[in-house]
Amino acid sequence: MTQCPNCGSDRFRRGGSKIWGVYLLLIVFATVAVMTFELHAGIVAGVVIAGAILANLLFNERVCLDCGTQWKA
Repeated sequence: MTQCPNCGSDRFRRGGSKIWGVYLLLIVFATVAVMTFELHAGIVAGVVIAGAILANLLFNERVCLDCGTQWKA
């Protein structure tokens, strides 16, 4: 079982500031792609979901729910 390196808690989730930054960039990308370039929203949504999955796999960060420490798993 993985534990927080700071407090030893076993309560954690995937996440982190890098992953949330990617999420925000994907939202901006999707909004511009659909509104400005009039791309099909379903295709853009698929790209956004794939980008979110790739961000979680590449960064592989965890956040402790007790102390808020972020670390790479």
